[in-house]
Order: sequence, then C-alpha cells, then structure tokens
Amino acid sequence: MSLWTSKDKSERACAERRKKAQQLRAVLTKLGVTFIKLGQFLSVRRDILPLEFVEELSLLQDKVPPFAFVEVRTTVEHELEAKLNEIFCSFESEPMASASIGQVHKATLKNGQAVAVKVQRANLAQVINQDLAFLRSLFRAAKAINIKGDWDSWFSLIDEFGQCLLAEIDYLQEGRNADHLRQVLRNFPAIIIPRIFWRYTTRRVITEELCEGVKIDKISLLKDIDLKRLAKQIVDAYLEQMMVHGYFHADPHAGNLAVTNEGKLIIYDFGMVSHLSEGQQQGMIKLIHGVIDNNISGFIEALEQMGIIRAISRQDKEYLLTIIEPIWVYCHTASTEEIDLLHLEKEINVLLRNRYFQLPANLAYLIRMIVALEAIVRTLNPNFNFIRAASPYFRALLVS
Repeated sequence: MSLWTSKDKSERACAERRKKAQQLRAVLTKLGVTFIKLGQFLSVRRDILPLEFVEELSLLQDKVPPFAFVEVRTTVEHELEAKLNEIFCSFESEPMASASIGQVHKATLKNGQAVAVKVQRANLAQVINQDLAFLRSLFRAAKAINIKGDWDSWFSLIDEFGQCLLAEIDYLQEGRNADHLRQVLRNFPAIIIPRIFWRYTTRRVITEELCEGVKIDKISLLKDIDLKRLAKQIVDAYLEQMMVHGYFHADPHAGNLAVTNEGKLIIYDFGMVSHLSEGQQQGMIKLIHGVIDNNISGFIEALEQMGIIRAISRQDKEYLLTIIEPIWVYCHTASTEEIDLLHLEKEINVLLRNRYFQLPANLAYLIRMIVALEAIVRTLNPNFNFIRAASPYFRALLVS
C-alpha cells in the first residue's frame, strides 16, 4: 500500500517540474541571446508547457554586461556612413541600458536635439541564424531516431519564434511599429511615444527622441503623481490598442514604462508588437454577446472563431460543454467587480491543457500583456479592477 496520498504525489510532481524548469532556465541563460529569447517566447505558450515552466521561464532576464564603446562607434559609423562627431555634438560612452540585443546611449544631434541611440550587438543576426539552424537540426535528428514528440509542431514553433526574433532585431521595423502606435494613440495626450529620427536609423541603429522619466515600478519616486489617474490612463491606452485597433504593444513590463514629472506615461521599446485578426476581433464581440445572452453555444463558437478551439464535430461540441462549464459559470455569474483576472488566468490554463484547445501566438501575447498590465496598475492602485475599466470598450463593441 502506498504511503503517499494523491495530494502528496501531486505536490511532489509539481516540485520536480519546478526543479527541472529552474535547471532549464539556467541552461538557456548560459547559451546566450537566442536561447534566452526562446525561453521568453515559450513562457507565453501556456498551451504547450506546464505552469511551472511558464512561470520559471518568465523570469528570464536578458540584461547582460555592455559591450565596448569602440564597438558602438564602429557600428554607428558604419551604419550611418559618417563619423560620430559629424552627426552628434555629444555621444556618451557609458550606456543608459544594456540588453542581449543591444544597448542605448544618450547623445545630442547637431541641431541640439537630445536623443537616445540604440546600437545592436555585432554579428547578432548571424549568431541567431546559426542558433536557429542548430535547433532545427536537433529536432530533425530527434525525429529521425523516433524520439517521442510532436516534432512537426515544434518545427512550426521554432519557425514562428525565428520570425518573431528576426523581426525584433530589425530596428527599421521597430521604428515603424513606434510610428504606427503613436498614430493609434494620437487621441491620448498623456501617452508619449518617442519620435524616431529616420535619417539616423537603420536595421542595426535606431535614433529616437530622448524621453526620460521615473520607471513605473519606482512607486516611492512617484509620490507627487496621481497614481489612480495614472493607472486609468495606462489601461485606457492599452484597451484602445487592443479593443479598437487590434494592434498592441506586447511587452508592457516595468522596464518599458516610465512616468514624467507631469504624470504622463512614456512607452519604450517597440520590437515586440502584435495584432488581432478581424476574425478574432469579431470573435471577441461574439464572446461578450455569449456571456450577456447566456448563450454557451455562442460562447464556444466565439472561442472557435478566435482560434482557441480546434475544428470540432457536433459530438465534440457536446463534450466541450462540460469542459468549459467552470469558466463559463465563473464569467457568467460573477459581477464585473468580482471577476479576478488571476483566477480567470488559472481557469484558462486548465482549459489549454485539453487537446481540444490551442493558443494562437498573438492571443498568447495578448494574455501576457493583460496580466502584466494588471500587475502594474495594481501597484499604482490596489483597488483597480481591469474588467470594470474595460466595460465601456465592451459596450462600444456590442453596439458597433
């Protein structure tokens, strides 16, 4: 007779998965930029990894020691085809920030404009392409010797990851993302998107308006700011992106958000953006209608339209009713004030472990964005309710 209860076994299994996840995080960190980014990419894929791995990989940091200024100078002068002193009045040798992809330096253009210049690490694209080729070779070998696994899905995932990462290191694309987002938020005067100086921007160097503020998690330094108002401004800006335009900044962590002395929000780093398809936006509307009209079949059809439920038969749909019931009951019976995003996230994680469900990459980024955003605004206003703040946008969708 076993001395272990089911609860004991479950806790032991969770602890074992946590240990393996910690080991994986350490290995990915040592392997460098491509693998750090791969871990961060996988951390949003709750449909393919156990929760312990998702949580552990989300802790991956790509802060690394800065590279030498001589490399910065060489890259900038090569990319901009001019000597540093021909473009800038001043260019600080010590970086403001450093990460695995590049680092940022303060500088002043000849016309006196203060700018931030982000410079990419040397040979980065070459290193990434080599690492991606290695991963594909590894998967091909595993498939060839019949190691158990859905290798076709992993090939697709690596291709998707490669496309995202190569887009993230293209500073021309990042500049376009910033310009697009500034247009999306043009009616939000309290939101600042730094201007891009295209004359001094290439695939490996991006020059933008220097906008400085206090990092949003430095609450003690924001004592003169109306934090409740700031929280509402942040959520309104991101809801506008998500619900109205279907195009959103997908990485709103504390390092990418700052606050000016006037209480305005600065958004940085536009390498990671995502969008919702027209079908997904329509699915969101149908989802809301399903909840309001007490129509669980419509609710399931909406999830299918959004790409969350795989193509299913009528018989499968009957079975899905029982699987979805817990999250359906929670969404339908809880009042706006009672809905807890963390609880909702846990229910979603349970659903995603079922073979009928999947999580399209853009929706994975959307969920991560919402969860990160709520964590940030709750530090500003502990009583903030994300769902209540989103209600006007839901109503607008229903009548549009």
